[in-house]
Amino acid sequence: MDQEQFDIAIVGGGPAGLQATLVLARTRKRVIVFDAPQAPRNGASHGVHNFVGLEGLLPAEIREQAWQQIHVYNSAELRVERVVEVQAHDDGFLVSGEAGSSVTARHVILALGYRDVYPDIPGFMDCWGDTILACPFCDGYENRDRIWGLVASSPMGLEHMPKMHENWTTKAHVIISPKLKISDEQRAALDAANIPLHIGEIVEVHHDNGKVEAVTLNTGERIAVGTLWCQLDESPQPLTEQIIATFNLELDDTGYIKTDAHYQTAVHGLWAVGDVKGWATALGAAYQASQAAYTIAHHWYTNYE
Repeated sequence: MDQEQFDIAIVGGGPAGLQATLVLARTRKRVIVFDAPQAPRNGASHGVHNFVGLEGLLPAEIREQAWQQIHVYNSAELRVERVVEVQAHDDGFLVSGEAGSSVTARHVILALGYRDVYPDIPGFMDCWGDTILACPFCDGYENRDRIWGLVASSPMGLEHMPKMHENWTTKAHVIISPKLKISDEQRAALDAANIPLHIGEIVEVHHDNGKVEAVTLNTGERIAVGTLWCQLDESPQPLTEQIIATFNLELDDTGYIKTDAHYQTAVHGLWAVGDVKGWATALGAAYQASQAAYTIAHHWYTNYE
């Protein structure tokens, strides 16, 4: 099969991928964007927030609006297909899709993000993205003044969640696993703030049409709450794992792909932006992608390392 040739291949069609595409299309580069047909990580969102000009728009609406603007420059192509492999090829890369696409590109921008690992708890997915949230900056305002259950699963979460929730509500319960150690000082701080502490694993979320009403712990205790703020586990996309292994990419102290200040990895021409580098808001991911795209264009006729 003949390989199509592009200047830049962008893997991921969310805010990061779209922003890089817009910048590079306006520099008259030939760009292809691969966006998997499956729902994006924020697909359950009722609206993207804290991104001026896009406040409250659904992820699908942002994509549609972005491509209307990008297509004006007649320089970028959208391909709804999951990328399964990226390999070195000549002085660039070979990008292969699960539906048979095979393209070469001088640069590849990874903007595909990570996957959330959802717990197997009855009622959880019915409320996910509505009254169960992972990011209070994203959905806290919509859950303001409700009774929050702060489900802390790490020492950092236990330290920060009982303080941060006051931006949106004054009523909260802290729920932790028996595996998570809590110090006497932390217990005292919760008591001083009048925040009840519950130790146990959530085994059921009780709700009314997606609105949390209570949770039951494996101890049998039932706690009346209206919102759950949870810290979910996450895992890399299979493609991310393949690329890390193929190019022997270095990871940072938190386990994400390490890049320079302009978001290029140790492999010349391979860039990483957005959630693939760690948690990033839509605005933060778009900023990272802009920096990578500007650097690519600025050094297009030089050998930026």
